[in-house]
Amino acid sequence: MIEKILGYARVSTSKQLKGPSIEIQKEAMKQYCKAHNLDLIKIYTDKGLSAYKKRPNYETMLRKLFNEQEISGVVVHDLTRFGRSTEDLLLQIKKIDKEDKKFISIKDNIDISSKSGRLMLGMLSLIADYERETIVERLVAGKEWAKIHGTKSGKPMHRPLKLIDWARVKELRGYGLSWTKTAKEVGVSTPTLVSRARDEGYYD
Repeated sequence: MIEKILGYARVSTSKQLKGPSIEIQKEAMKQYCKAHNLDLIKIYTDKGLSAYKKRPNYETMLRKLFNEQEISGVVVHDLTRFGRSTEDLLLQIKKIDKEDKKFISIKDNIDISSKSGRLMLGMLSLIADYERETIVERLVAGKEWAKIHGTKSGKPMHRPLKLIDWARVKELRGYGLSWTKTAKEVGVSTPTLVSRARDEGYYD
């Protein structure tokens, strides 16, 4: 019995500058399925859409894949056409595997129904874990940078905390100058001066 399978292809821009064209992807799928005795019943395509945007035909393909028992799996030209990130890719492939369906990536030589394909699935899992840990490490490093340099977010702003002459601030405030005029005299913005003054205990 010949297994029925779906195909999915995507290009990021209308000019098809990123990755192989739709036609190249389609032809690769047709040739692969013919060589492996698979019935490629339909190829779903999303054109001019980044993997990070909503992909309507991708969602339609997944619904058909999961809801129709006679569909054995999905084939793609390469992994970059399918997932938003390594973690998202792994999540979707695991869902497909849980339903006992095939996932085939031609260029990457992956078929999760084979031993080598399952090995690659394990490698993807390790890569996803590594990427997740790297992101967390960067966030923590950013927050530590913010604590040292006085930024409000975790994003490094690549500039040191501006020094304020607090003796001059106290002197000017003693003359009755407003915070706005005092800030102008010491060369910082009013919100910065007020915020820093509160932190330093100079705000009254």
